[in-house]
Amino acid sequence: MLLLGLCAAALVGLGFVCREKARSAKGDAAAADMLATHQARQARLALRAQRLEHDLRSPIGAMAVALELLRTSDDSATQLEALQVIERQVARMTALTEQLHEFAQGLND
Repeated sequence: MLLLGLCAAALVGLGFVCREKARSAKGDAAAADMLATHQARQARLALRAQRLEHDLRSPIGAMAVALELLRTSDDSATQLEALQVIERQVARMTALTEQLHEFAQGLND
């Protein structure tokens, strides 16, 4: 009878251990899912930051060329075209700055 009681107690204890291991495994799986989600989000944010950096460099280059044309050209049509390039690129950079602001807000979410 004592042996039967010990076996029953052992089975109850084993059941508790199994339940705890199952809970722990579920917790580990949930933690792994959270980590994977976080890593995927970080990868998306890094890619977006790289794109924004590239997109900001392009208008800067175009404006640098346009400024050089303004400095060196005596042709009024060329100067007007250079000014129009600068105006377009400023508008483009303004839009990119707004995207950058949205990106920064996304980092806080």
